Amino acid sequence: EQMEDPKQAKGLVRREVIRVVTPGVLLDTEIQDQTAWNYLCAIKHSDKGIGFVALDPSTGAFQGQLIRSLEELKDILGRLEPKEILLSNDEPDEVSEVVRGSGACITNFEDKEQEPKEDLIGDGFPTPVKEAGKMVLAYLARANKALLSIVKPIEPLFTRDTMLLPANTVRNLELMERWATRGTRGSLYSSLNKTQSPMGARLLRSCILAPLMDIREIERRLDAVEFFAKNIETRVKVREALKGIADIERLVSRVASNSASARELIALKDAIMKADECRKCIQQSPLASSLEVVSELMPLANGILETFVENPPSTTKEGGMVRKGVSKDLDEAREMAEGGRKFIAQYEAKERQRTGIPNLKIRFNRVFGYTIEVTKSYQDKVPNYYIRKQTLAGAERYVTEELIAIEQKVTNAEERAKAIEANIFEEWRQKVLSETKKLQSLSSSIAWLDMFSALGEVAHSKGYSRPKVLSDKKIKLVKSRHPLVEEGLRAGEFVPNDFFMDGEKQCLYIITGPNMAGKSTLMRQIALCAIMAQMGSFVPAEEAEIGIVDAVFTRVGALDDIGQGQSTFMVEMVETAEILKKATDRSFVLMDEVGRGTSTFDGVAIAWAVAEYLHNETGCRTLFATHYHELTDIVRVLEKAKNMSIQVKEWGGNVIFLRKLVDGPSNKSFGIQVARLADLPQAVLDRAKEVLKNLERVELDVAGKPVLAHGSKKTQTKGPVQLELFSINLSNPLIDKLASLDIERLSPLEAFTILCDLVSEAKRLKS
Repeated sequence: EQMEDPKQAKGLVRREVIRVVTPGVLLDTEIQDQTAWNYLCAIKHSDKGIGFVALDPSTGAFQGQLIRSLEELKDILGRLEPKEILLSNDEPDEVSEVVRGSGACITNFEDKEQEPKEDLIGDGFPTPVKEAGKMVLAYLARANKALLSIVKPIEPLFTRDTMLLPANTVRNLELMERWATRGTRGSLYSSLNKTQSPMGARLLRSCILAPLMDIREIERRLDAVEFFAKNIETRVKVREALKGIADIERLVSRVASNSASARELIALKDAIMKADECRKCIQQSPLASSLEVVSELMPLANGILETFVENPPSTTKEGGMVRKGVSKDLDEAREMAEGGRKFIAQYEAKERQRTGIPNLKIRFNRVFGYTIEVTKSYQDKVPNYYIRKQTLAGAERYVTEELIAIEQKVTNAEERAKAIEANIFEEWRQKVLSETKKLQSLSSSIAWLDMFSALGEVAHSKGYSRPKVLSDKKIKLVKSRHPLVEEGLRAGEFVPNDFFMDGEKQCLYIITGPNMAGKSTLMRQIALCAIMAQMGSFVPAEEAEIGIVDAVFTRVGALDDIGQGQSTFMVEMVETAEILKKATDRSFVLMDEVGRGTSTFDGVAIAWAVAEYLHNETGCRTLFATHYHELTDIVRVLEKAKNMSIQVKEWGGNVIFLRKLVDGPSNKSFGIQVARLADLPQAVLDRAKEVLKNLERVELDVAGKPVLAHGSKKTQTKGPVQLELFSINLSNPLIDKLASLDIERLSPLEAFTILCDLVSEAKRLKS
């Protein structure tokens, strides 16, 4: 922009780049998602770990953390979804590869000269984090130095007091967006987001992604939510006062970067006054002290109110934003400018009478200033003292010495008025900046108040209850519902479920049941209840007791990763491996259909081994959904394992889903009945029944192989045909002997002896 007055410049007007717009340094409210963070991140690798910082220049939020592994880096990038990431040129390839997979804009940046404000980084962080912090502040200084004034001192990103939610968990539980649509609608965030302010919405995002583990802090949040859930009148008043409140944090950033107009100051004034209304509403509540800072900002709000008009122009360059009576000099300049315009109107009337030109008019444009316009039909009446200035298609434009003199008076007065207004605006801009910390504190208080009142609204309107958060490992839910699935159904349609796991005597539930019965929904709703409880929200259940969970891990869904050359099964195994490495005895793990991406025997073996490891080595609370009925036998050897199933009923060849969790394994998978619901051809269904019967009877042909190919004549293939005698009711001595065994009464030695006999007999038959 121009850095000097063109009228006073000698030669070319000096111009400078005042700010650089990048994905991470963005202040345009029309482009930004006002309810989301706009993170600019920096990464610095070292032998001690990966220094990571996240800065939102539009709000001043500044956080850092030392990351120990690439998987942790991947998870954090997945949770934060940064817009831009800074990398130095010497970062290892494996770090760069993870960063490239985040979808953010990547900027290679080195700045050895810039010395950022040390007080923003402090001494409480490891060296790699400090280096990353210096990098991001140096980049901000180069892009928009003025924004350094609103950056808050760095804070920990995710502390040990918060629940770990890996990127897979965030995606699989649809915490922030619906997986199918990639939009927020249908997500937990959307379900809970009844906030009235952008600050409240951003805080809600942060709380969902970082549930607490400190029971006292959780209870403090639940107390606030309960207050708003029970005190309807106060909740309604607070939410009404907050409706339409401006984004204080981002207003301050626009003021700091000198990209604000008087409209932003008016919006700031309105926000302070709305906050004062809220303060009055909660004076008799436990939250009364949360908005004390607003009283210190009322002089600022009143000053803005008294100085600026209620609907100022969108720019500060055209004037018209300061009230009459604020400045004597401004009022005089305005009167002179207004008087000059009257002189022009009088001069126009005088010239019209003097020349006899009835349609003579005085026009104004930015290039030629004031001119006298005369149409072609009256050119013969133009006096000699008119000086031609511009020729148009149907008219000529002129000036006179007298008009030039009047114009100078008007223009000088208008320019003087604009200059005075600009000075007044700058004074108030500096006053706002001097209150930056108080305004940021107010913004934070409003965000918490807004989020608590929103969660209170959700709890009241949806019939949620206050959870008891405990120090043990118990999870108890009475008539729990899935908060997202429930919203898509009519009232009363969702079938609630009870759930209990003490976490000590029982920590592994093997859940069986047909497809579409609701296994995945149930597992997810229990995990969502734990997350909601620890973030400080009421939960969709009549009663809830949640023993603190330090992490929620999920292995659900089946997707390949073509870009990384990984098959569906490989992706499944990589995710499973990460869970086995990271889960602790305090974690909550959802395993859905582990092993289905490979052969049946391999799948059963892997699923069994994974379940066994989680039970024996980790001891975490685990829900393990499977179609492998062989896995239900694991309860015979694992003392803390239990079989559960989703209840169904078969009626007239069809399956009815009852959606209830009950004790014991499911006796059938009902796969063919579900296939019928999907409208598979009847011929395929009939053939599937035949094959299923053969499998279930373990029918063998004369070669000792399963008779999968046997069936109706229409389905038999051409070639040698076995006689029915050899495939129907075939008696095999090996099968007979196995069927007669009572394995529960056999000693290990007896079992081994029988096995040797069976192997010898099988070899004899084969030969």
